Amino acid sequence: MGKGRTIGLVSMIAGAAAVSMLFASNNGERPKAKDDASQTKSQAERGIIAGTLEPSLTYEKKDGNYVVTFMVKNETERVQTVTFTSGKKYDYILYRDGKKVKQFSEGKLFAQIYEERPLKQGEALVFQETFANLPKGKYKLEWWLADKNWPNARAAIEFTVD
Repeated sequence: MGKGRTIGLVSMIAGAAAVSMLFASNNGERPKAKDDASQTKSQAERGIIAGTLEPSLTYEKKDGNYVVTFMVKNETERVQTVTFTSGKKYDYILYRDGKKVKQFSEGKLFAQIYEERPLKQGEALVFQETFANLPKGKYKLEWWLADKNWPNARAAIEFTVD
């Protein structure tokens, strides 16, 4: 064995020993970079982020129809990700005089599509639906984002059709 090969072999053994000592001092876990450790903590463990994904629900009466707009706006100090696991991006239930008359997702099939939508600070997702030919009555509409990671991204409104 030549001198160069001996030095290379000794270096490999010394390197393997250093790596095994590093793992031993880390209780068998791989070493973590500073950013890596903060990414593995949940939002609650990292502390409260100012703001949230802020939902709003509004309507406009137009030609006898009710045009409803559901908006979810990023009111935090950083980019937030909304994750959709199917083609269903939202759901809602419309009640008339306390009785359910329509649910958006009822009787529908949605494509199994995985989509992550980053929302920059101040950016919003906007969805709109038109309700036509509503009979007279008192209505309540509950609308929510179809992302289980944002359970509070929901809003409700009430209106009366005369």
